[in-house]
Amino acid sequence: MKRFAVLGAIVASGLTAVGVTAQGLPGITDIEHVSGNVHKIFGAGGNTVVFERANDVVLVDTKLPGSGEAIMAEVRKITDKPIGMIINTHSHPDHTGSNNELGGDGVQVVAQVNTEARMTAGGPGGALKVDQSFSRTMTIGEGEDEIELYYFGAGHTDGDAFVYFPAADTVMAGDVYAWHMSPLIDPSAGGSILALPTTVTAAYYTIPAETWIQGHGGVSTREEFLSFVTFNRALVEQAEQTAQFGGTPEQALAALEGNPSFHVFLDHKIKPGLEYGGTPWSRALINLRVAFQELRGEEPQLIMGVPDPLQDPPPAPPPGLGGGGPGAGPNQTEHVH
Repeated sequence: MKRFAVLGAIVASGLTAVGVTAQGLPGITDIEHVSGNVHKIFGAGGNTVVFERANDVVLVDTKLPGSGEAIMAEVRKITDKPIGMIINTHSHPDHTGSNNELGGDGVQVVAQVNTEARMTAGGPGGALKVDQSFSRTMTIGEGEDEIELYYFGAGHTDGDAFVYFPAADTVMAGDVYAWHMSPLIDPSAGGSILALPTTVTAAYYTIPAETWIQGHGGVSTREEFLSFVTFNRALVEQAEQTAQFGGTPEQALAALEGNPSFHVFLDHKIKPGLEYGGTPWSRALINLRVAFQELRGEEPQLIMGVPDPLQDPPPAPPPGLGGGGPGAGPNQTEHVH
């Protein structure tokens, strides 16, 4: 529960969903059309996906607590239909935070079974209801309204769900694929960097979608998602080879930097909207360190505090955290992306 500590304090003091939050997170922006009846709302935590069905609306993830009114304001720009279902890709509070605000009577909440266990166990904001859960696959509706849910194994957490909308040829990947860089691994929620390549490879070959919505950030093509899969397979393979010969995570990172096709995943620039966090380069180094921990049979730790010496632009501490933030150290873990 350490990762919730700072978040809980900020929420208790009156976190607002609009504008820059106390954590340095970007606020909610205008709803964006993705494909077919699928839209995306960025900001105030993870992306919220809006899927308009014949008679109602399905939301995938609900951002930080206090975001419900702002989410509904964006939904109302495209439809007056009621919210009928919420699907959570995983249990972190920047994806489940406004469930209670939006999940009133008649709204079904769906999650993978491991995510259900964490949501119903509660946290600083209390337990969250889950009405339906699935282990590996689940199909909801049919025709233009069909939604397919998949679970392929651990990655960011042990309950990462992929939400596929066949009619729109689009999938919401959640935080197992966020910011088009190597994902943050949360071992306390069952995450594993060693398991990640198998998980995302299975997703690529099982889900035929051409459009992949990131858990945070933008929208990618199928080819871009494959490049992400390829990089993370290479990261784990390089960690294994380097550890076998007594090397270090930094040496493994240097080896990856020798491949020009990996440069986008090793960039030193802060991504727009991720000003509070690290660069792709620092995230890759974090995951190599976690990989070495897992390979050695150690208990892996949540790592969020590896600075990038070549970061462009240089980091600016977000307001309200005493100069800290997720890049400041492993205990500054108010939201997990």
